[in-house]
Formats: sequence, C-alpha cells, structure tokens
Amino acid sequence: MKITPKQSALSLYEALEEKSAGQIKAVIKKFVELLARDNMLGASDKIIVQFVKIWHEKQGLVEAEAISANGLSQANIKLLENYIIKLAGAKTVSLNEKIDKNILGGVVIRYGDKILDASLKTQLEELKEKMVK
Repeated sequence: MKITPKQSALSLYEALEEKSAGQIKAVIKKFVELLARDNMLGASDKIIVQFVKIWHEKQGLVEAEAISANGLSQANIKLLENYIIKLAGAKTVSLNEKIDKNILGGVVIRYGDKILDASLKTQLEELKEKMVK
C-alpha cells in the first residue's frame, strides 16, 4: 500500500509531539532516512505542505487572504481576523492582504477551502442576473 504525503506528514507530526529540541533533530533525521529508503524523497515538498497544514490545524491557526480594491484599515483587518476566528473556530489567524482593483469594492476572504465573496463586483453581477430574469 502506498503511503500518501498527508499520512507521512501526520506520522512526522505525531513523532515530533512533546519532543525536546534535541530529540526533534534526531526524529527528523530518521524521518528523512526513511523517506530515502522508501524512495519518497521526491514527495518531500508535498509532505512539507501537508505537515504545515496539520501543524496549523493542531495549533488552531488559520491562514487567510483578504482581497480588497484599495487596501484595508488596521481596524477592518482586526474585524476580519476576529470574524474568521469565529467562523473557523480558530485560536489565531494569519491574514494576508491583497489588492485587486477588479473587485471594485468590498472584500473577498479566502481561508481553507472556503471563499466569502462580499465584493461589489459580485454583488453587481448578481443584481444584473436578477434584472435580466
């Protein structure tokens, strides 16, 4: 049976839980040796991505992106972070801000596999569709 990058990452996470700094180095070395032995070094990038996702989940950290037309004030960023914490049931949020003039106004929030679109562009498109019907 083939082991997936997610399974490998979960195994690494579990092996590292509650280890001291000195023990972590030894566990990672052994893990890399196992990857090499099983010809899985080519999957190391995918394993790292999965490990980071698992670590964030276990730590209660959500990575999110807020897309707006003109940038957000610090007060709005804090409001969005608190909103995402409540929606995602997270402890903390790492919010990256992106500017996209094409959305015209409002904000689009992405976190995990979710997209919350409160952009003016989308609202106008929905209004146009309703008017055509």
